[in-house]
This record gives sequence, structure tokens and C-alpha cells, in this order.
Amino acid sequence: MKLDAHVHTQHSGQTSIYPLSLVMRESYNTPEGVYRLAKARGMDLVTITDHDQVSGALSISHYPDVITGCEVTGQFPGDRVRVHLNVFGLSLSQHQDIQRARGDVFDLLQYLKRERLFTSLNHVASGVNGPITAPHVAALLPWVDALETNNGSRLPAQNLTAQCLAEASGKPGLAGSDAHTTRGIGRTWTEVPGARTRDEFMAGLWGGRCRIGGRQGSYFTLAGDMLRFAAGFYGERFGNVVREPLKWQTHAFVFGGILGLPLIALPLAAAYLHFVTEERFNRALLYDLVRRPARTLAAVPDLAA
Repeated sequence: MKLDAHVHTQHSGQTSIYPLSLVMRESYNTPEGVYRLAKARGMDLVTITDHDQVSGALSISHYPDVITGCEVTGQFPGDRVRVHLNVFGLSLSQHQDIQRARGDVFDLLQYLKRERLFTSLNHVASGVNGPITAPHVAALLPWVDALETNNGSRLPAQNLTAQCLAEASGKPGLAGSDAHTTRGIGRTWTEVPGARTRDEFMAGLWGGRCRIGGRQGSYFTLAGDMLRFAAGFYGERFGNVVREPLKWQTHAFVFGGILGLPLIALPLAAAYLHFVTEERFNRALLYDLVRRPARTLAAVPDLAA
């Protein structure tokens, strides 16, 4: 059975990039749209892993082939460095507990372990969340159940770093598209050979009997997503005009968007600069992991204390 283990929808809220966060969503995918497209592209199971939300996943949880998921943002209490953790099989009440605990990643990890919720560390070699270092990674590895070793939106070099960390720590690797648009849904996946049901698939994850497949990221995939984001933004604004033709704010947004069409070239340039920065961050993290193993191990907190 196959699962694209990392997908976003409009329930992820506004983008984290300021000032685009004032007007643009993190994703324009709908839960039902994700479900239909994932199934059409050969996924046996479907999950949604919105940022710190389960509303999108719960809206399709009536399907027997859906695994409830969430991409949880945990923070290190000392320096506020953030990490993204995919959590699978959680309930609404567990999600609420997680939201209360995620301000301190150590409290969060202990809760996830107590509740026996399968947890993977996402895109560990990406600087998108903050300046994660070797001590941060060392603190996380004993407590996560897997690492995302093939992220369909990240560079092959970044995925290779995650794969090496997974192998060194004896953790299984997961794969997901990290799709914020329709482009990547179902194009990157985790497979559990021989599984026939959702429960058997999860048992395969717990047992490490999984393998990964599918595409990885590049400048062209990110540039394509930028254009799809723009299309989603304009589609939503024009839809608002149709639904509320007498509301002046909707017309103002459309007019402003039309004036801003030439600015679409800026995100395309930003996509290139983003991957240049990401490649440098990946290299710096690798150097840090190799350079200070003693300090890394000494910095690991005793979460059981």
C-alpha cells in the first residue's frame, strides 16, 4: 500500500512569508480535492498534514482509507528554533493537547511517546524553520520514530542528508510530496509492501517495513508551484466577486491583484535564491554534524529526567 505522507490544504492557514501572509494562503488545495487526486494517482491511503491543524484531515476522516495527520511545529525553549514533526493517527483531543505542548519541544516529544503516536522528523536539512544545528538534531533523534528522507519539494542533497541521519540512527525513512499545490500530490510516497488495510500499513511503519519512492524537488518544481499559488490566489479572488458582487472589498482585491501581475516575476527569482540558500544551509549542517560530535552528544537533554 502507498501513501503520500506529507500534503497540505487551505486548512494550513496563511503563508508564513510576510507581507504575502496578509493576502495569500499556505495552500489552495481542498481536502476533497487532495483525496480524489491522490487516489487517481495511485495512492491506496490518503493523509492530510496541515500546519498545526487537523480540521482538513478530519473533514475526510469518514473515508476508511484516510489516516489523520498533522504537521506539528515544535519549538526549542531556549533559542526558539522550530522543527516540523509529522504526527499520524491522532484524535481531536490529542491534537488539542499537542497544541498546548508544542511551545516546548521536549514536553511535546514526551507526550507523543506516551500517547504512542507515530512521529517523523520532516525536512531536517532545511533552513526554512530556523538555524537548526547538530545539538538540535541529536536531541530529536532518540524520540522520533522516523525521518522524512524523501521530501518531494526539497533538493536531492537535502534528502540525502536526512537519509544518512536515518541510517546512522537506525530509523526508517518516510516520503511525502510536501505538496502545497496539486502538482506534487501522489508523486512522492511511502510504501508498506504486503499491507492490505490502514491498520496493517501503520503496523508496517512501526515495524520499519516501509520503503520510499517518487520525485524530489528542484528549482523548476518550486517555480511551478509559485505560478500555481498565483493562479489559486486569483481564482479565489474572482470567485469572491461572483459570490459577493456588491462587496467593494472583493473588487479592490481583484483590481490590486491585476496591477500586481508583473510582480509574479519576483517569486520566480526568489525560488532560485531559496534553493541557493537551502543548499548552503544543508552543507553547513553537514559540517556541523561532523565537526562537533562530542559537543553534540553532550548537548542532548535527558527528557526522562
